[in-house]
Amino acid sequence: MHPLPRSLEPVSGESLVSYLLRLGHRLSLPPLYLIRAAGWTERVHPGHIPGSLLLDLTGPQTEAFAQLTRQTAREVSALTLTQWRDRYPPIARSVPGPAQRPDAWLFVGSPRFCPSCLAGDGSPAQQLHGGPWHKLWHLPIAFSCVEHQTYLEANCPHCGQPHAISGRLIERANDHTLHPAQCRWTIDTQTQKRKSRACGGRLDQRVASPPGRRPKPTLDTLRFQQSLLARLEPTTPATDASEYFTDLRLATALISTTWPQGQHLLDSAVAGHVTTYVHSALERSGISNNGLQHYRLRDVPPRDPIACAGLLRAAHSLLEAGDLSERLSQLIHTPGERPTRTPWVRIFARHEHSCSRRFRDAAEPLTRTYRKIGGPQGTRAPLRDDYRPEHIPAYLEPDWYETYFAPIAGIAPKVLRRTAAVRLVQWAIGGPLDDAATYLGITPNLVRFSTNTDFQRWERAGRNPAEFELVLRELSAELRAPRRPLIDYQHRREALRDWALPPDVWDALVRELPPIPGAIRPAVGDRKRQDASVFIWVQVTRGEHLFAPRPIEAEQPLHVQHEWAQRRNTTWYNLVRPDPLRHYADLRKLLAEYAQQLARDIDSSTGPNHEDKAGQIIRPDTHVQRTSTTIIR
Repeated sequence: MHPLPRSLEPVSGESLVSYLLRLGHRLSLPPLYLIRAAGWTERVHPGHIPGSLLLDLTGPQTEAFAQLTRQTAREVSALTLTQWRDRYPPIARSVPGPAQRPDAWLFVGSPRFCPSCLAGDGSPAQQLHGGPWHKLWHLPIAFSCVEHQTYLEANCPHCGQPHAISGRLIERANDHTLHPAQCRWTIDTQTQKRKSRACGGRLDQRVASPPGRRPKPTLDTLRFQQSLLARLEPTTPATDASEYFTDLRLATALISTTWPQGQHLLDSAVAGHVTTYVHSALERSGISNNGLQHYRLRDVPPRDPIACAGLLRAAHSLLEAGDLSERLSQLIHTPGERPTRTPWVRIFARHEHSCSRRFRDAAEPLTRTYRKIGGPQGTRAPLRDDYRPEHIPAYLEPDWYETYFAPIAGIAPKVLRRTAAVRLVQWAIGGPLDDAATYLGITPNLVRFSTNTDFQRWERAGRNPAEFELVLRELSAELRAPRRPLIDYQHRREALRDWALPPDVWDALVRELPPIPGAIRPAVGDRKRQDASVFIWVQVTRGEHLFAPRPIEAEQPLHVQHEWAQRRNTTWYNLVRPDPLRHYADLRKLLAEYAQQLARDIDSSTGPNHEDKAGQIIRPDTHVQRTSTTIIR
């Protein structure tokens, strides 16, 4: 390969597109000829140059083009977007192969532009061949020119194109007659000699617009633009920049998909442009019933620089909020629609691994998006790993309920406590809600858990379903850093599976009961022993009496079981009522003391179903009552 007879010094920040146009103009050669001369034919499709060349070049491609244009390999690489690959995720998402479709958050083939920059700086080279097309203009986060304090232009002022993105790096790549600052988009006008022709309108000459139609960016907008571009510089850690831009993308999509709920976040000067963009996007998504098309439209930044600036600034203010979870909740929840079925949830699921931990922690409980284990048809993976499921009781601890859930009105406390426990376990172990309920010992045939049911219940109560998720997240944060040691409730449940007070222990407890005046003596047979066992089981496991084991009852004839079941709630009410009768008050005191000791023994690993120091199994029936205050083995 022989170097070109003449070349051109690249301008700082210039893109490969710009360099090909300006060099071709100097040599009166079409850009496509330069590509072929460099030996890039394997990546050149018939008649056009693919946008993938702008994203990255291989080592041999870089060396070949450097030799052809008398540059260094470093100068050639600087013409691509590869230097921001670790900072701006859409670049890396678009790189895998020449057939890869550029990410929606890249304007590869049709960048926005500043007419004043294209007019050049007055130097001889730029007077002849125009100013550079900057690499930054391919990024949607570049919506204004800070140097000239103006918004970028999105379309040719003469033909109004582009109307659609073609995926080509350069339009009419085989045309050598156009100046780098002329519009290369094809217009419909045909002649006898040529089937089509380029628009040819000059883009380096700003066209006057009606007063008030195109505002100038404010100082705050320009400062925001500078802060975005600063994140592309080495002074900002690459990981921080990458996570921020993903967060910004997700926040922008959330405002777009939940419009007009986020309208209050917008600057009034650009609100009209954003409204026009959102309505236009909604109309385009309504044309087709294709769900994928609808989804893509919701994750595309506005091409209009003013609307783009407004949305990005609104998204940034959302990210800067101290109460990010609450702010996301206000936008995610749409009346009458499940959070998990909103368009934004699908977008979040696609980017959740590349956003910041702060954003993920705020969004996951609100969307309840789970990864799949074992492919698309697999089970849900755990959502959290910062606490253990064994520390969750089947019926939320009273202190936890009072601290976090009691202020929530309109939902029955038993529903809140039960559902909170199941949801916390599901976050920790994955899978469906019924699996989490089974883990807690909640019988599926008695209580069925369903996301639909939960959502409908909250809707009927006039509450925001996301409110419950936010409170649950606060509780999970306490579990991550508890104020006191957590209890292994799963160990307690396993220890007391199919458990009941042995007859001798029950007899010892009954003998401790103070005598009741009068001729009527309360019944203390097996039915009450069963109810007393349930009371102890509830105290130890923090479960619900509905799901307690009833082995004594199960051994009775069917008609006796039916009779006991009819009286079950009455006995339970007498045991737990705030003003119990004397017999039940005395019995409850003894049972509570026994439950405390039993719980201590289980927690110390010398209780039921655990080996003692001698290696022998200690069973629940070894606990007997000697006095009203002391329990021994």
